Amino acid sequence: MPVLFVTGSDTGVGKTHVAGLLARRLARDGFTQVIKPVESGAASGRPVDALTAAGDWAEAHTLLALPAPIAPLAAARKVRKTLDLATLLKLYRAVPSAPCRVVEGAGGVAVPIDPKGKDWSDFAAAIKPLVAIVVVEDRLGAINQARLAIAYLRRRYDGPVGVWLNAIKKPSAEVAAANRAGLADSWIPLLGESGPGAKSVRIHFLPR
Repeated sequence: MPVLFVTGSDTGVGKTHVAGLLARRLARDGFTQVIKPVESGAASGRPVDALTAAGDWAEAHTLLALPAPIAPLAAARKVRKTLDLATLLKLYRAVPSAPCRVVEGAGGVAVPIDPKGKDWSDFAAAIKPLVAIVVVEDRLGAINQARLAIAYLRRRYDGPVGVWLNAIKKPSAEVAAANRAGLADSWIPLLGESGPGAKSVRIHFLPR
C-alpha cells in the first residue's frame, strides 16, 4: 500500500493544502485515504484537516481529535487523553487498508507526540512511507527551513524524503528562483510546488 507522509517545517505552512492536492491526484488511480493521526484544535470552529484534505475524492480519518488549538501533548493533557507514539501507531494500524494513503502530521516535523520526546521523525520511521514530504513555505528563508527540517527528519527516518514548496503569498521571481537553486545545491529533491490558483500546482514525483 503506497503511503505518502506529509509533514512541515512549521505549523501554518500548508500541509493540509498539499495533502489535499496529493489525495485528489491519487484518487484518479483508485480509492485513497487521508489520515490525520492527531489534530489539535478540532473543536475551534474550523474544518477538520483530514476532511478538508479529503474533499469529495478521498476517505478521511482523524485518529485522535483534541479540542484545544495548542501543541498536541498539551492538548491531550488538557482533556486527560493518552498521547504517545505507541497509541498513535496502534490507531493508525487499525485503519482498514487502501490502495493509496496520504498521512498528514500535526505542526512541524519536530513537534513532540510522546512524553518521552518522540516526534514525527519517529512516526515516519515506524510507518515506512513511500516518501516523506516536508512542506516549506516558498519565501525568503525557505532554504534554511528546508535544510533544518530535512536534517532533523533524517535523524530517525532513513527513507526517501524531499521538499514541497508552498507559496502562501507569491514570492518574487528572484526569491523563487533562489529557493529552487538552493534546494538543488543542497541535494534536496523538490517533490512539488503550489501557490495561489490551480495552475500553480506541480507534482514532480507522480505521473500526470
